[in-house]
Amino acid sequence: MAVTNDTRLGTPSPHFGLTPEIAELRAHARTFAIDKLRPRAAEFEWKGGIRDRVDWDLVEEVSSFGWRTYGLSREDGGAGGSVLGICVLIEELAFGDMGFAVIIDQTLKVQRIIARSAQGQVRSHFLKRFLAEPRNVLAICFTEPDTSSDYVVPRSDFRFQSSAVLREDGNWILNGYKQYISNGADAGFYLVWACTDPDQPANLGTSGFLLEPGMPGFEVEKVHEKIAQRTINNAAMRFTDVVIEPWRLVGPPHMGYGSVKDVLKESAIEAGATTLGTARAAYEMAFAHAQQRVQGGRPLIEHANIACRLAEMYSELEAARSLIWRAAWAVEHDPDYDYAMGSAAKTVAAEVAVRTCLSAMEIHGGLSIMYQDCQVEKCLRDCVSFLHSDGAQDSHRLRITNILREAQP
Repeated sequence: MAVTNDTRLGTPSPHFGLTPEIAELRAHARTFAIDKLRPRAAEFEWKGGIRDRVDWDLVEEVSSFGWRTYGLSREDGGAGGSVLGICVLIEELAFGDMGFAVIIDQTLKVQRIIARSAQGQVRSHFLKRFLAEPRNVLAICFTEPDTSSDYVVPRSDFRFQSSAVLREDGNWILNGYKQYISNGADAGFYLVWACTDPDQPANLGTSGFLLEPGMPGFEVEKVHEKIAQRTINNAAMRFTDVVIEPWRLVGPPHMGYGSVKDVLKESAIEAGATTLGTARAAYEMAFAHAQQRVQGGRPLIEHANIACRLAEMYSELEAARSLIWRAAWAVEHDPDYDYAMGSAAKTVAAEVAVRTCLSAMEIHGGLSIMYQDCQVEKCLRDCVSFLHSDGAQDSHRLRITNILREAQP
């Protein structure tokens, strides 16, 4: 995205055009989504075994493109991708299949948190393994049964129920339970948040730890069966007296949750881009169907009610993308970044996405609910998940209002 100088404000302002590099990335990802992702997702999402639904061959393929490590700096072995570039990439992947897009987006999210916060041995250990293994995807562990989306709008008495206690030998002992975790059954690394000082509020008493599969006491207890995002495994995991060596601490002890504010400002924007991509697929399917389907003696698109519905879908999708791109640009360029903007981008895009998919189903009529005869029903199932995924809608709305209230003089 180009940047112009607005002398009236004295700060750079966005020009909504993509750089040649991001435009090329967008075109490549769109072709990949159409040619590879969408047909493979139709094959994989209804496989009988839950763990068989992740298309690891395609994970390896996007790794060869540099997309799995796109969020790391060039110095760390990545592509140095911007937040805007990530949003463009994820939208196009979700245009092919939301589940696969979330596999990659979660991985991009976690790698940036670790790259920013981790130092010394934990950082070098992570980078060495992560860069060397093309199927190494990542998971971030926030959600718990009794706290749900509380981490988005934490109360003063909010604490994670998962807890880690520091022993005299310097090791931490972790106990707790997380659920609904994206990539939870398959990750090569897990960034786990736990309460480490129950006498302090979450921002002063939470630590982040880097865990790996196979650590004693760390168990993937359940892989969730879902109606949406079926090509990514979400899982519940239990931690029972897991011994965590001190070098696995990510960031300063007790201060890990302080970075969540920065995590959310990007994560929510990318969530918006994810749901936008799938909704755009539903819109394009509906547009094509309206041109081909003859009803009442003429194509559907020639009926005024259908034409108006398509125009509304297009307008709302474009408006949502403008907000997402503006927020993505502002994250990295606006020194006075408005933290409410990320949540606004997510809530608007998620609502628009569901409305778009419902309209697409109306245009398809009875065909839209026929099992595997019409792909638009998958778009609706997937988009509905983002009314809660990455934080419930009302949690983000409350977060927006709290930020606006705090900004008042």
